[in-house]
Amino acid sequence: MLCDLCGKKTATLVDRTVVNNGIAEYRFCEDCYKAIMKSGRTAFDVMQEVLARKGKECPVCGTTAEDFRSSFMFGCPECYRNMRDIAVAAAEATQNASVHIGKRRKGGRDGQ
Repeated sequence: MLCDLCGKKTATLVDRTVVNNGIAEYRFCEDCYKAIMKSGRTAFDVMQEVLARKGKECPVCGTTAEDFRSSFMFGCPECYRNMRDIAVAAAEATQNASVHIGKRRKGGRDGQ
């Protein structure tokens, strides 16, 4: 079974936390678990954050929708494909349109 955090290495450690009368169980490779312990956070908190971001980030570079909203910059070309709806919504909100209209007056040329 693969690590729930990195999804690349084999999980060798299990972290169980009691939540709402149930058990949340996550599996980690040794490197990821060490990194979590060094961060001073619990494995449960880290995984809740990861799960909240799932589907809202670029799988190539890791840029999140929140990163884009704060900087209006994507991290890589794949972000445009993976978060197109977010980019279009941002363009509509700032320009009142999703298509570029241009700077010319309607029916005229620049400078006339």
